[in-house]
Amino acid sequence: MRPSVSRRPASRRRTGALVGAVVLGVGVGLLGTVLHLQLWAPTGTWTLPWGAALALVLVGSTQLWWSRRVAWPVAGGLLGAVAFTAAWALQLLPGHDDLGLPWHARLLEVLPGAMLASGLWLLGLPLVVVSVLVVAGREHRRRPRAVPVAE
Repeated sequence: MRPSVSRRPASRRRTGALVGAVVLGVGVGLLGTVLHLQLWAPTGTWTLPWGAALALVLVGSTQLWWSRRVAWPVAGGLLGAVAFTAAWALQLLPGHDDLGLPWHARLLEVLPGAMLASGLWLLGLPLVVVSVLVVAGREHRRRPRAVPVAE
């Protein structure tokens, strides 16, 4: 059975929202992964992983913006899931590069700040995504619905 003509625009909007979520999710996942290992060590005894914090803010703000833009929190949730998948896939690339660190005790002794940044990015990402999804869902439910006007 063919969908009715009145449903096609809504279906196209939903498809566009999902495609946009995937594209944005890959983009912020890649950008956040590149950014997360930026560190600031002013005294040498402690390290501030500002890149990981900024990367998490980037993903959360992009997810919230997209959820509001398309008025559909599911699309924002997909954006966050794709960002996490992209970040995790880059972490699992073979070889040693600057995009991710293998998590083991020796590296924690040598580079504690970098390990903290890596953990914040990969473990904080799902927390940010779920938190923003809850916020966007509440906003969406509270939004007033358009009332049809009789002519």
